[in-house]
Amino acid sequence: MIKQITDEIIFLEICDKLKKVKDCKLSANTLYAYMLSGLYKQDTFTYVSYDDEKMNGCLVLKRFIDNEGNLSFIMLFVWVNAHYPKLLEEFVNIGNEKAKELNAKKIYFIANRNEKAIERRTGKFGFKKAFSTYIKEVV
Repeated sequence: MIKQITDEIIFLEICDKLKKVKDCKLSANTLYAYMLSGLYKQDTFTYVSYDDEKMNGCLVLKRFIDNEGNLSFIMLFVWVNAHYPKLLEEFVNIGNEKAKELNAKKIYFIANRNEKAIERRTGKFGFKKAFSTYIKEVV
């Protein structure tokens, strides 16, 4: 069962899941700040799935204006327990429903993983590569 969460204690539990995501660059402090400030700004939406009492997936969506001026969402964080692979599709559907509800035009996500694996996994949900990102560390 997936439900929207506004409980700060559960936010901390979600932040613990960052450790389970390979090569995740998002820090627990940053994710927690997004979820907490999003409650007050009403621009971040957090969803959690449980099997009995154990969390088996979570999704954090943030509303923003993209570089084309469109109201959009970014999937800040998605974690799905490997034993529940169909849960990813449910989270994508929730993202789609929330985007339609708030008249968002696009859903973005950022991944720091093998591009082919990302395309294979997300292409079936209608995602396609749109941008290349380059980073320069400022020292």
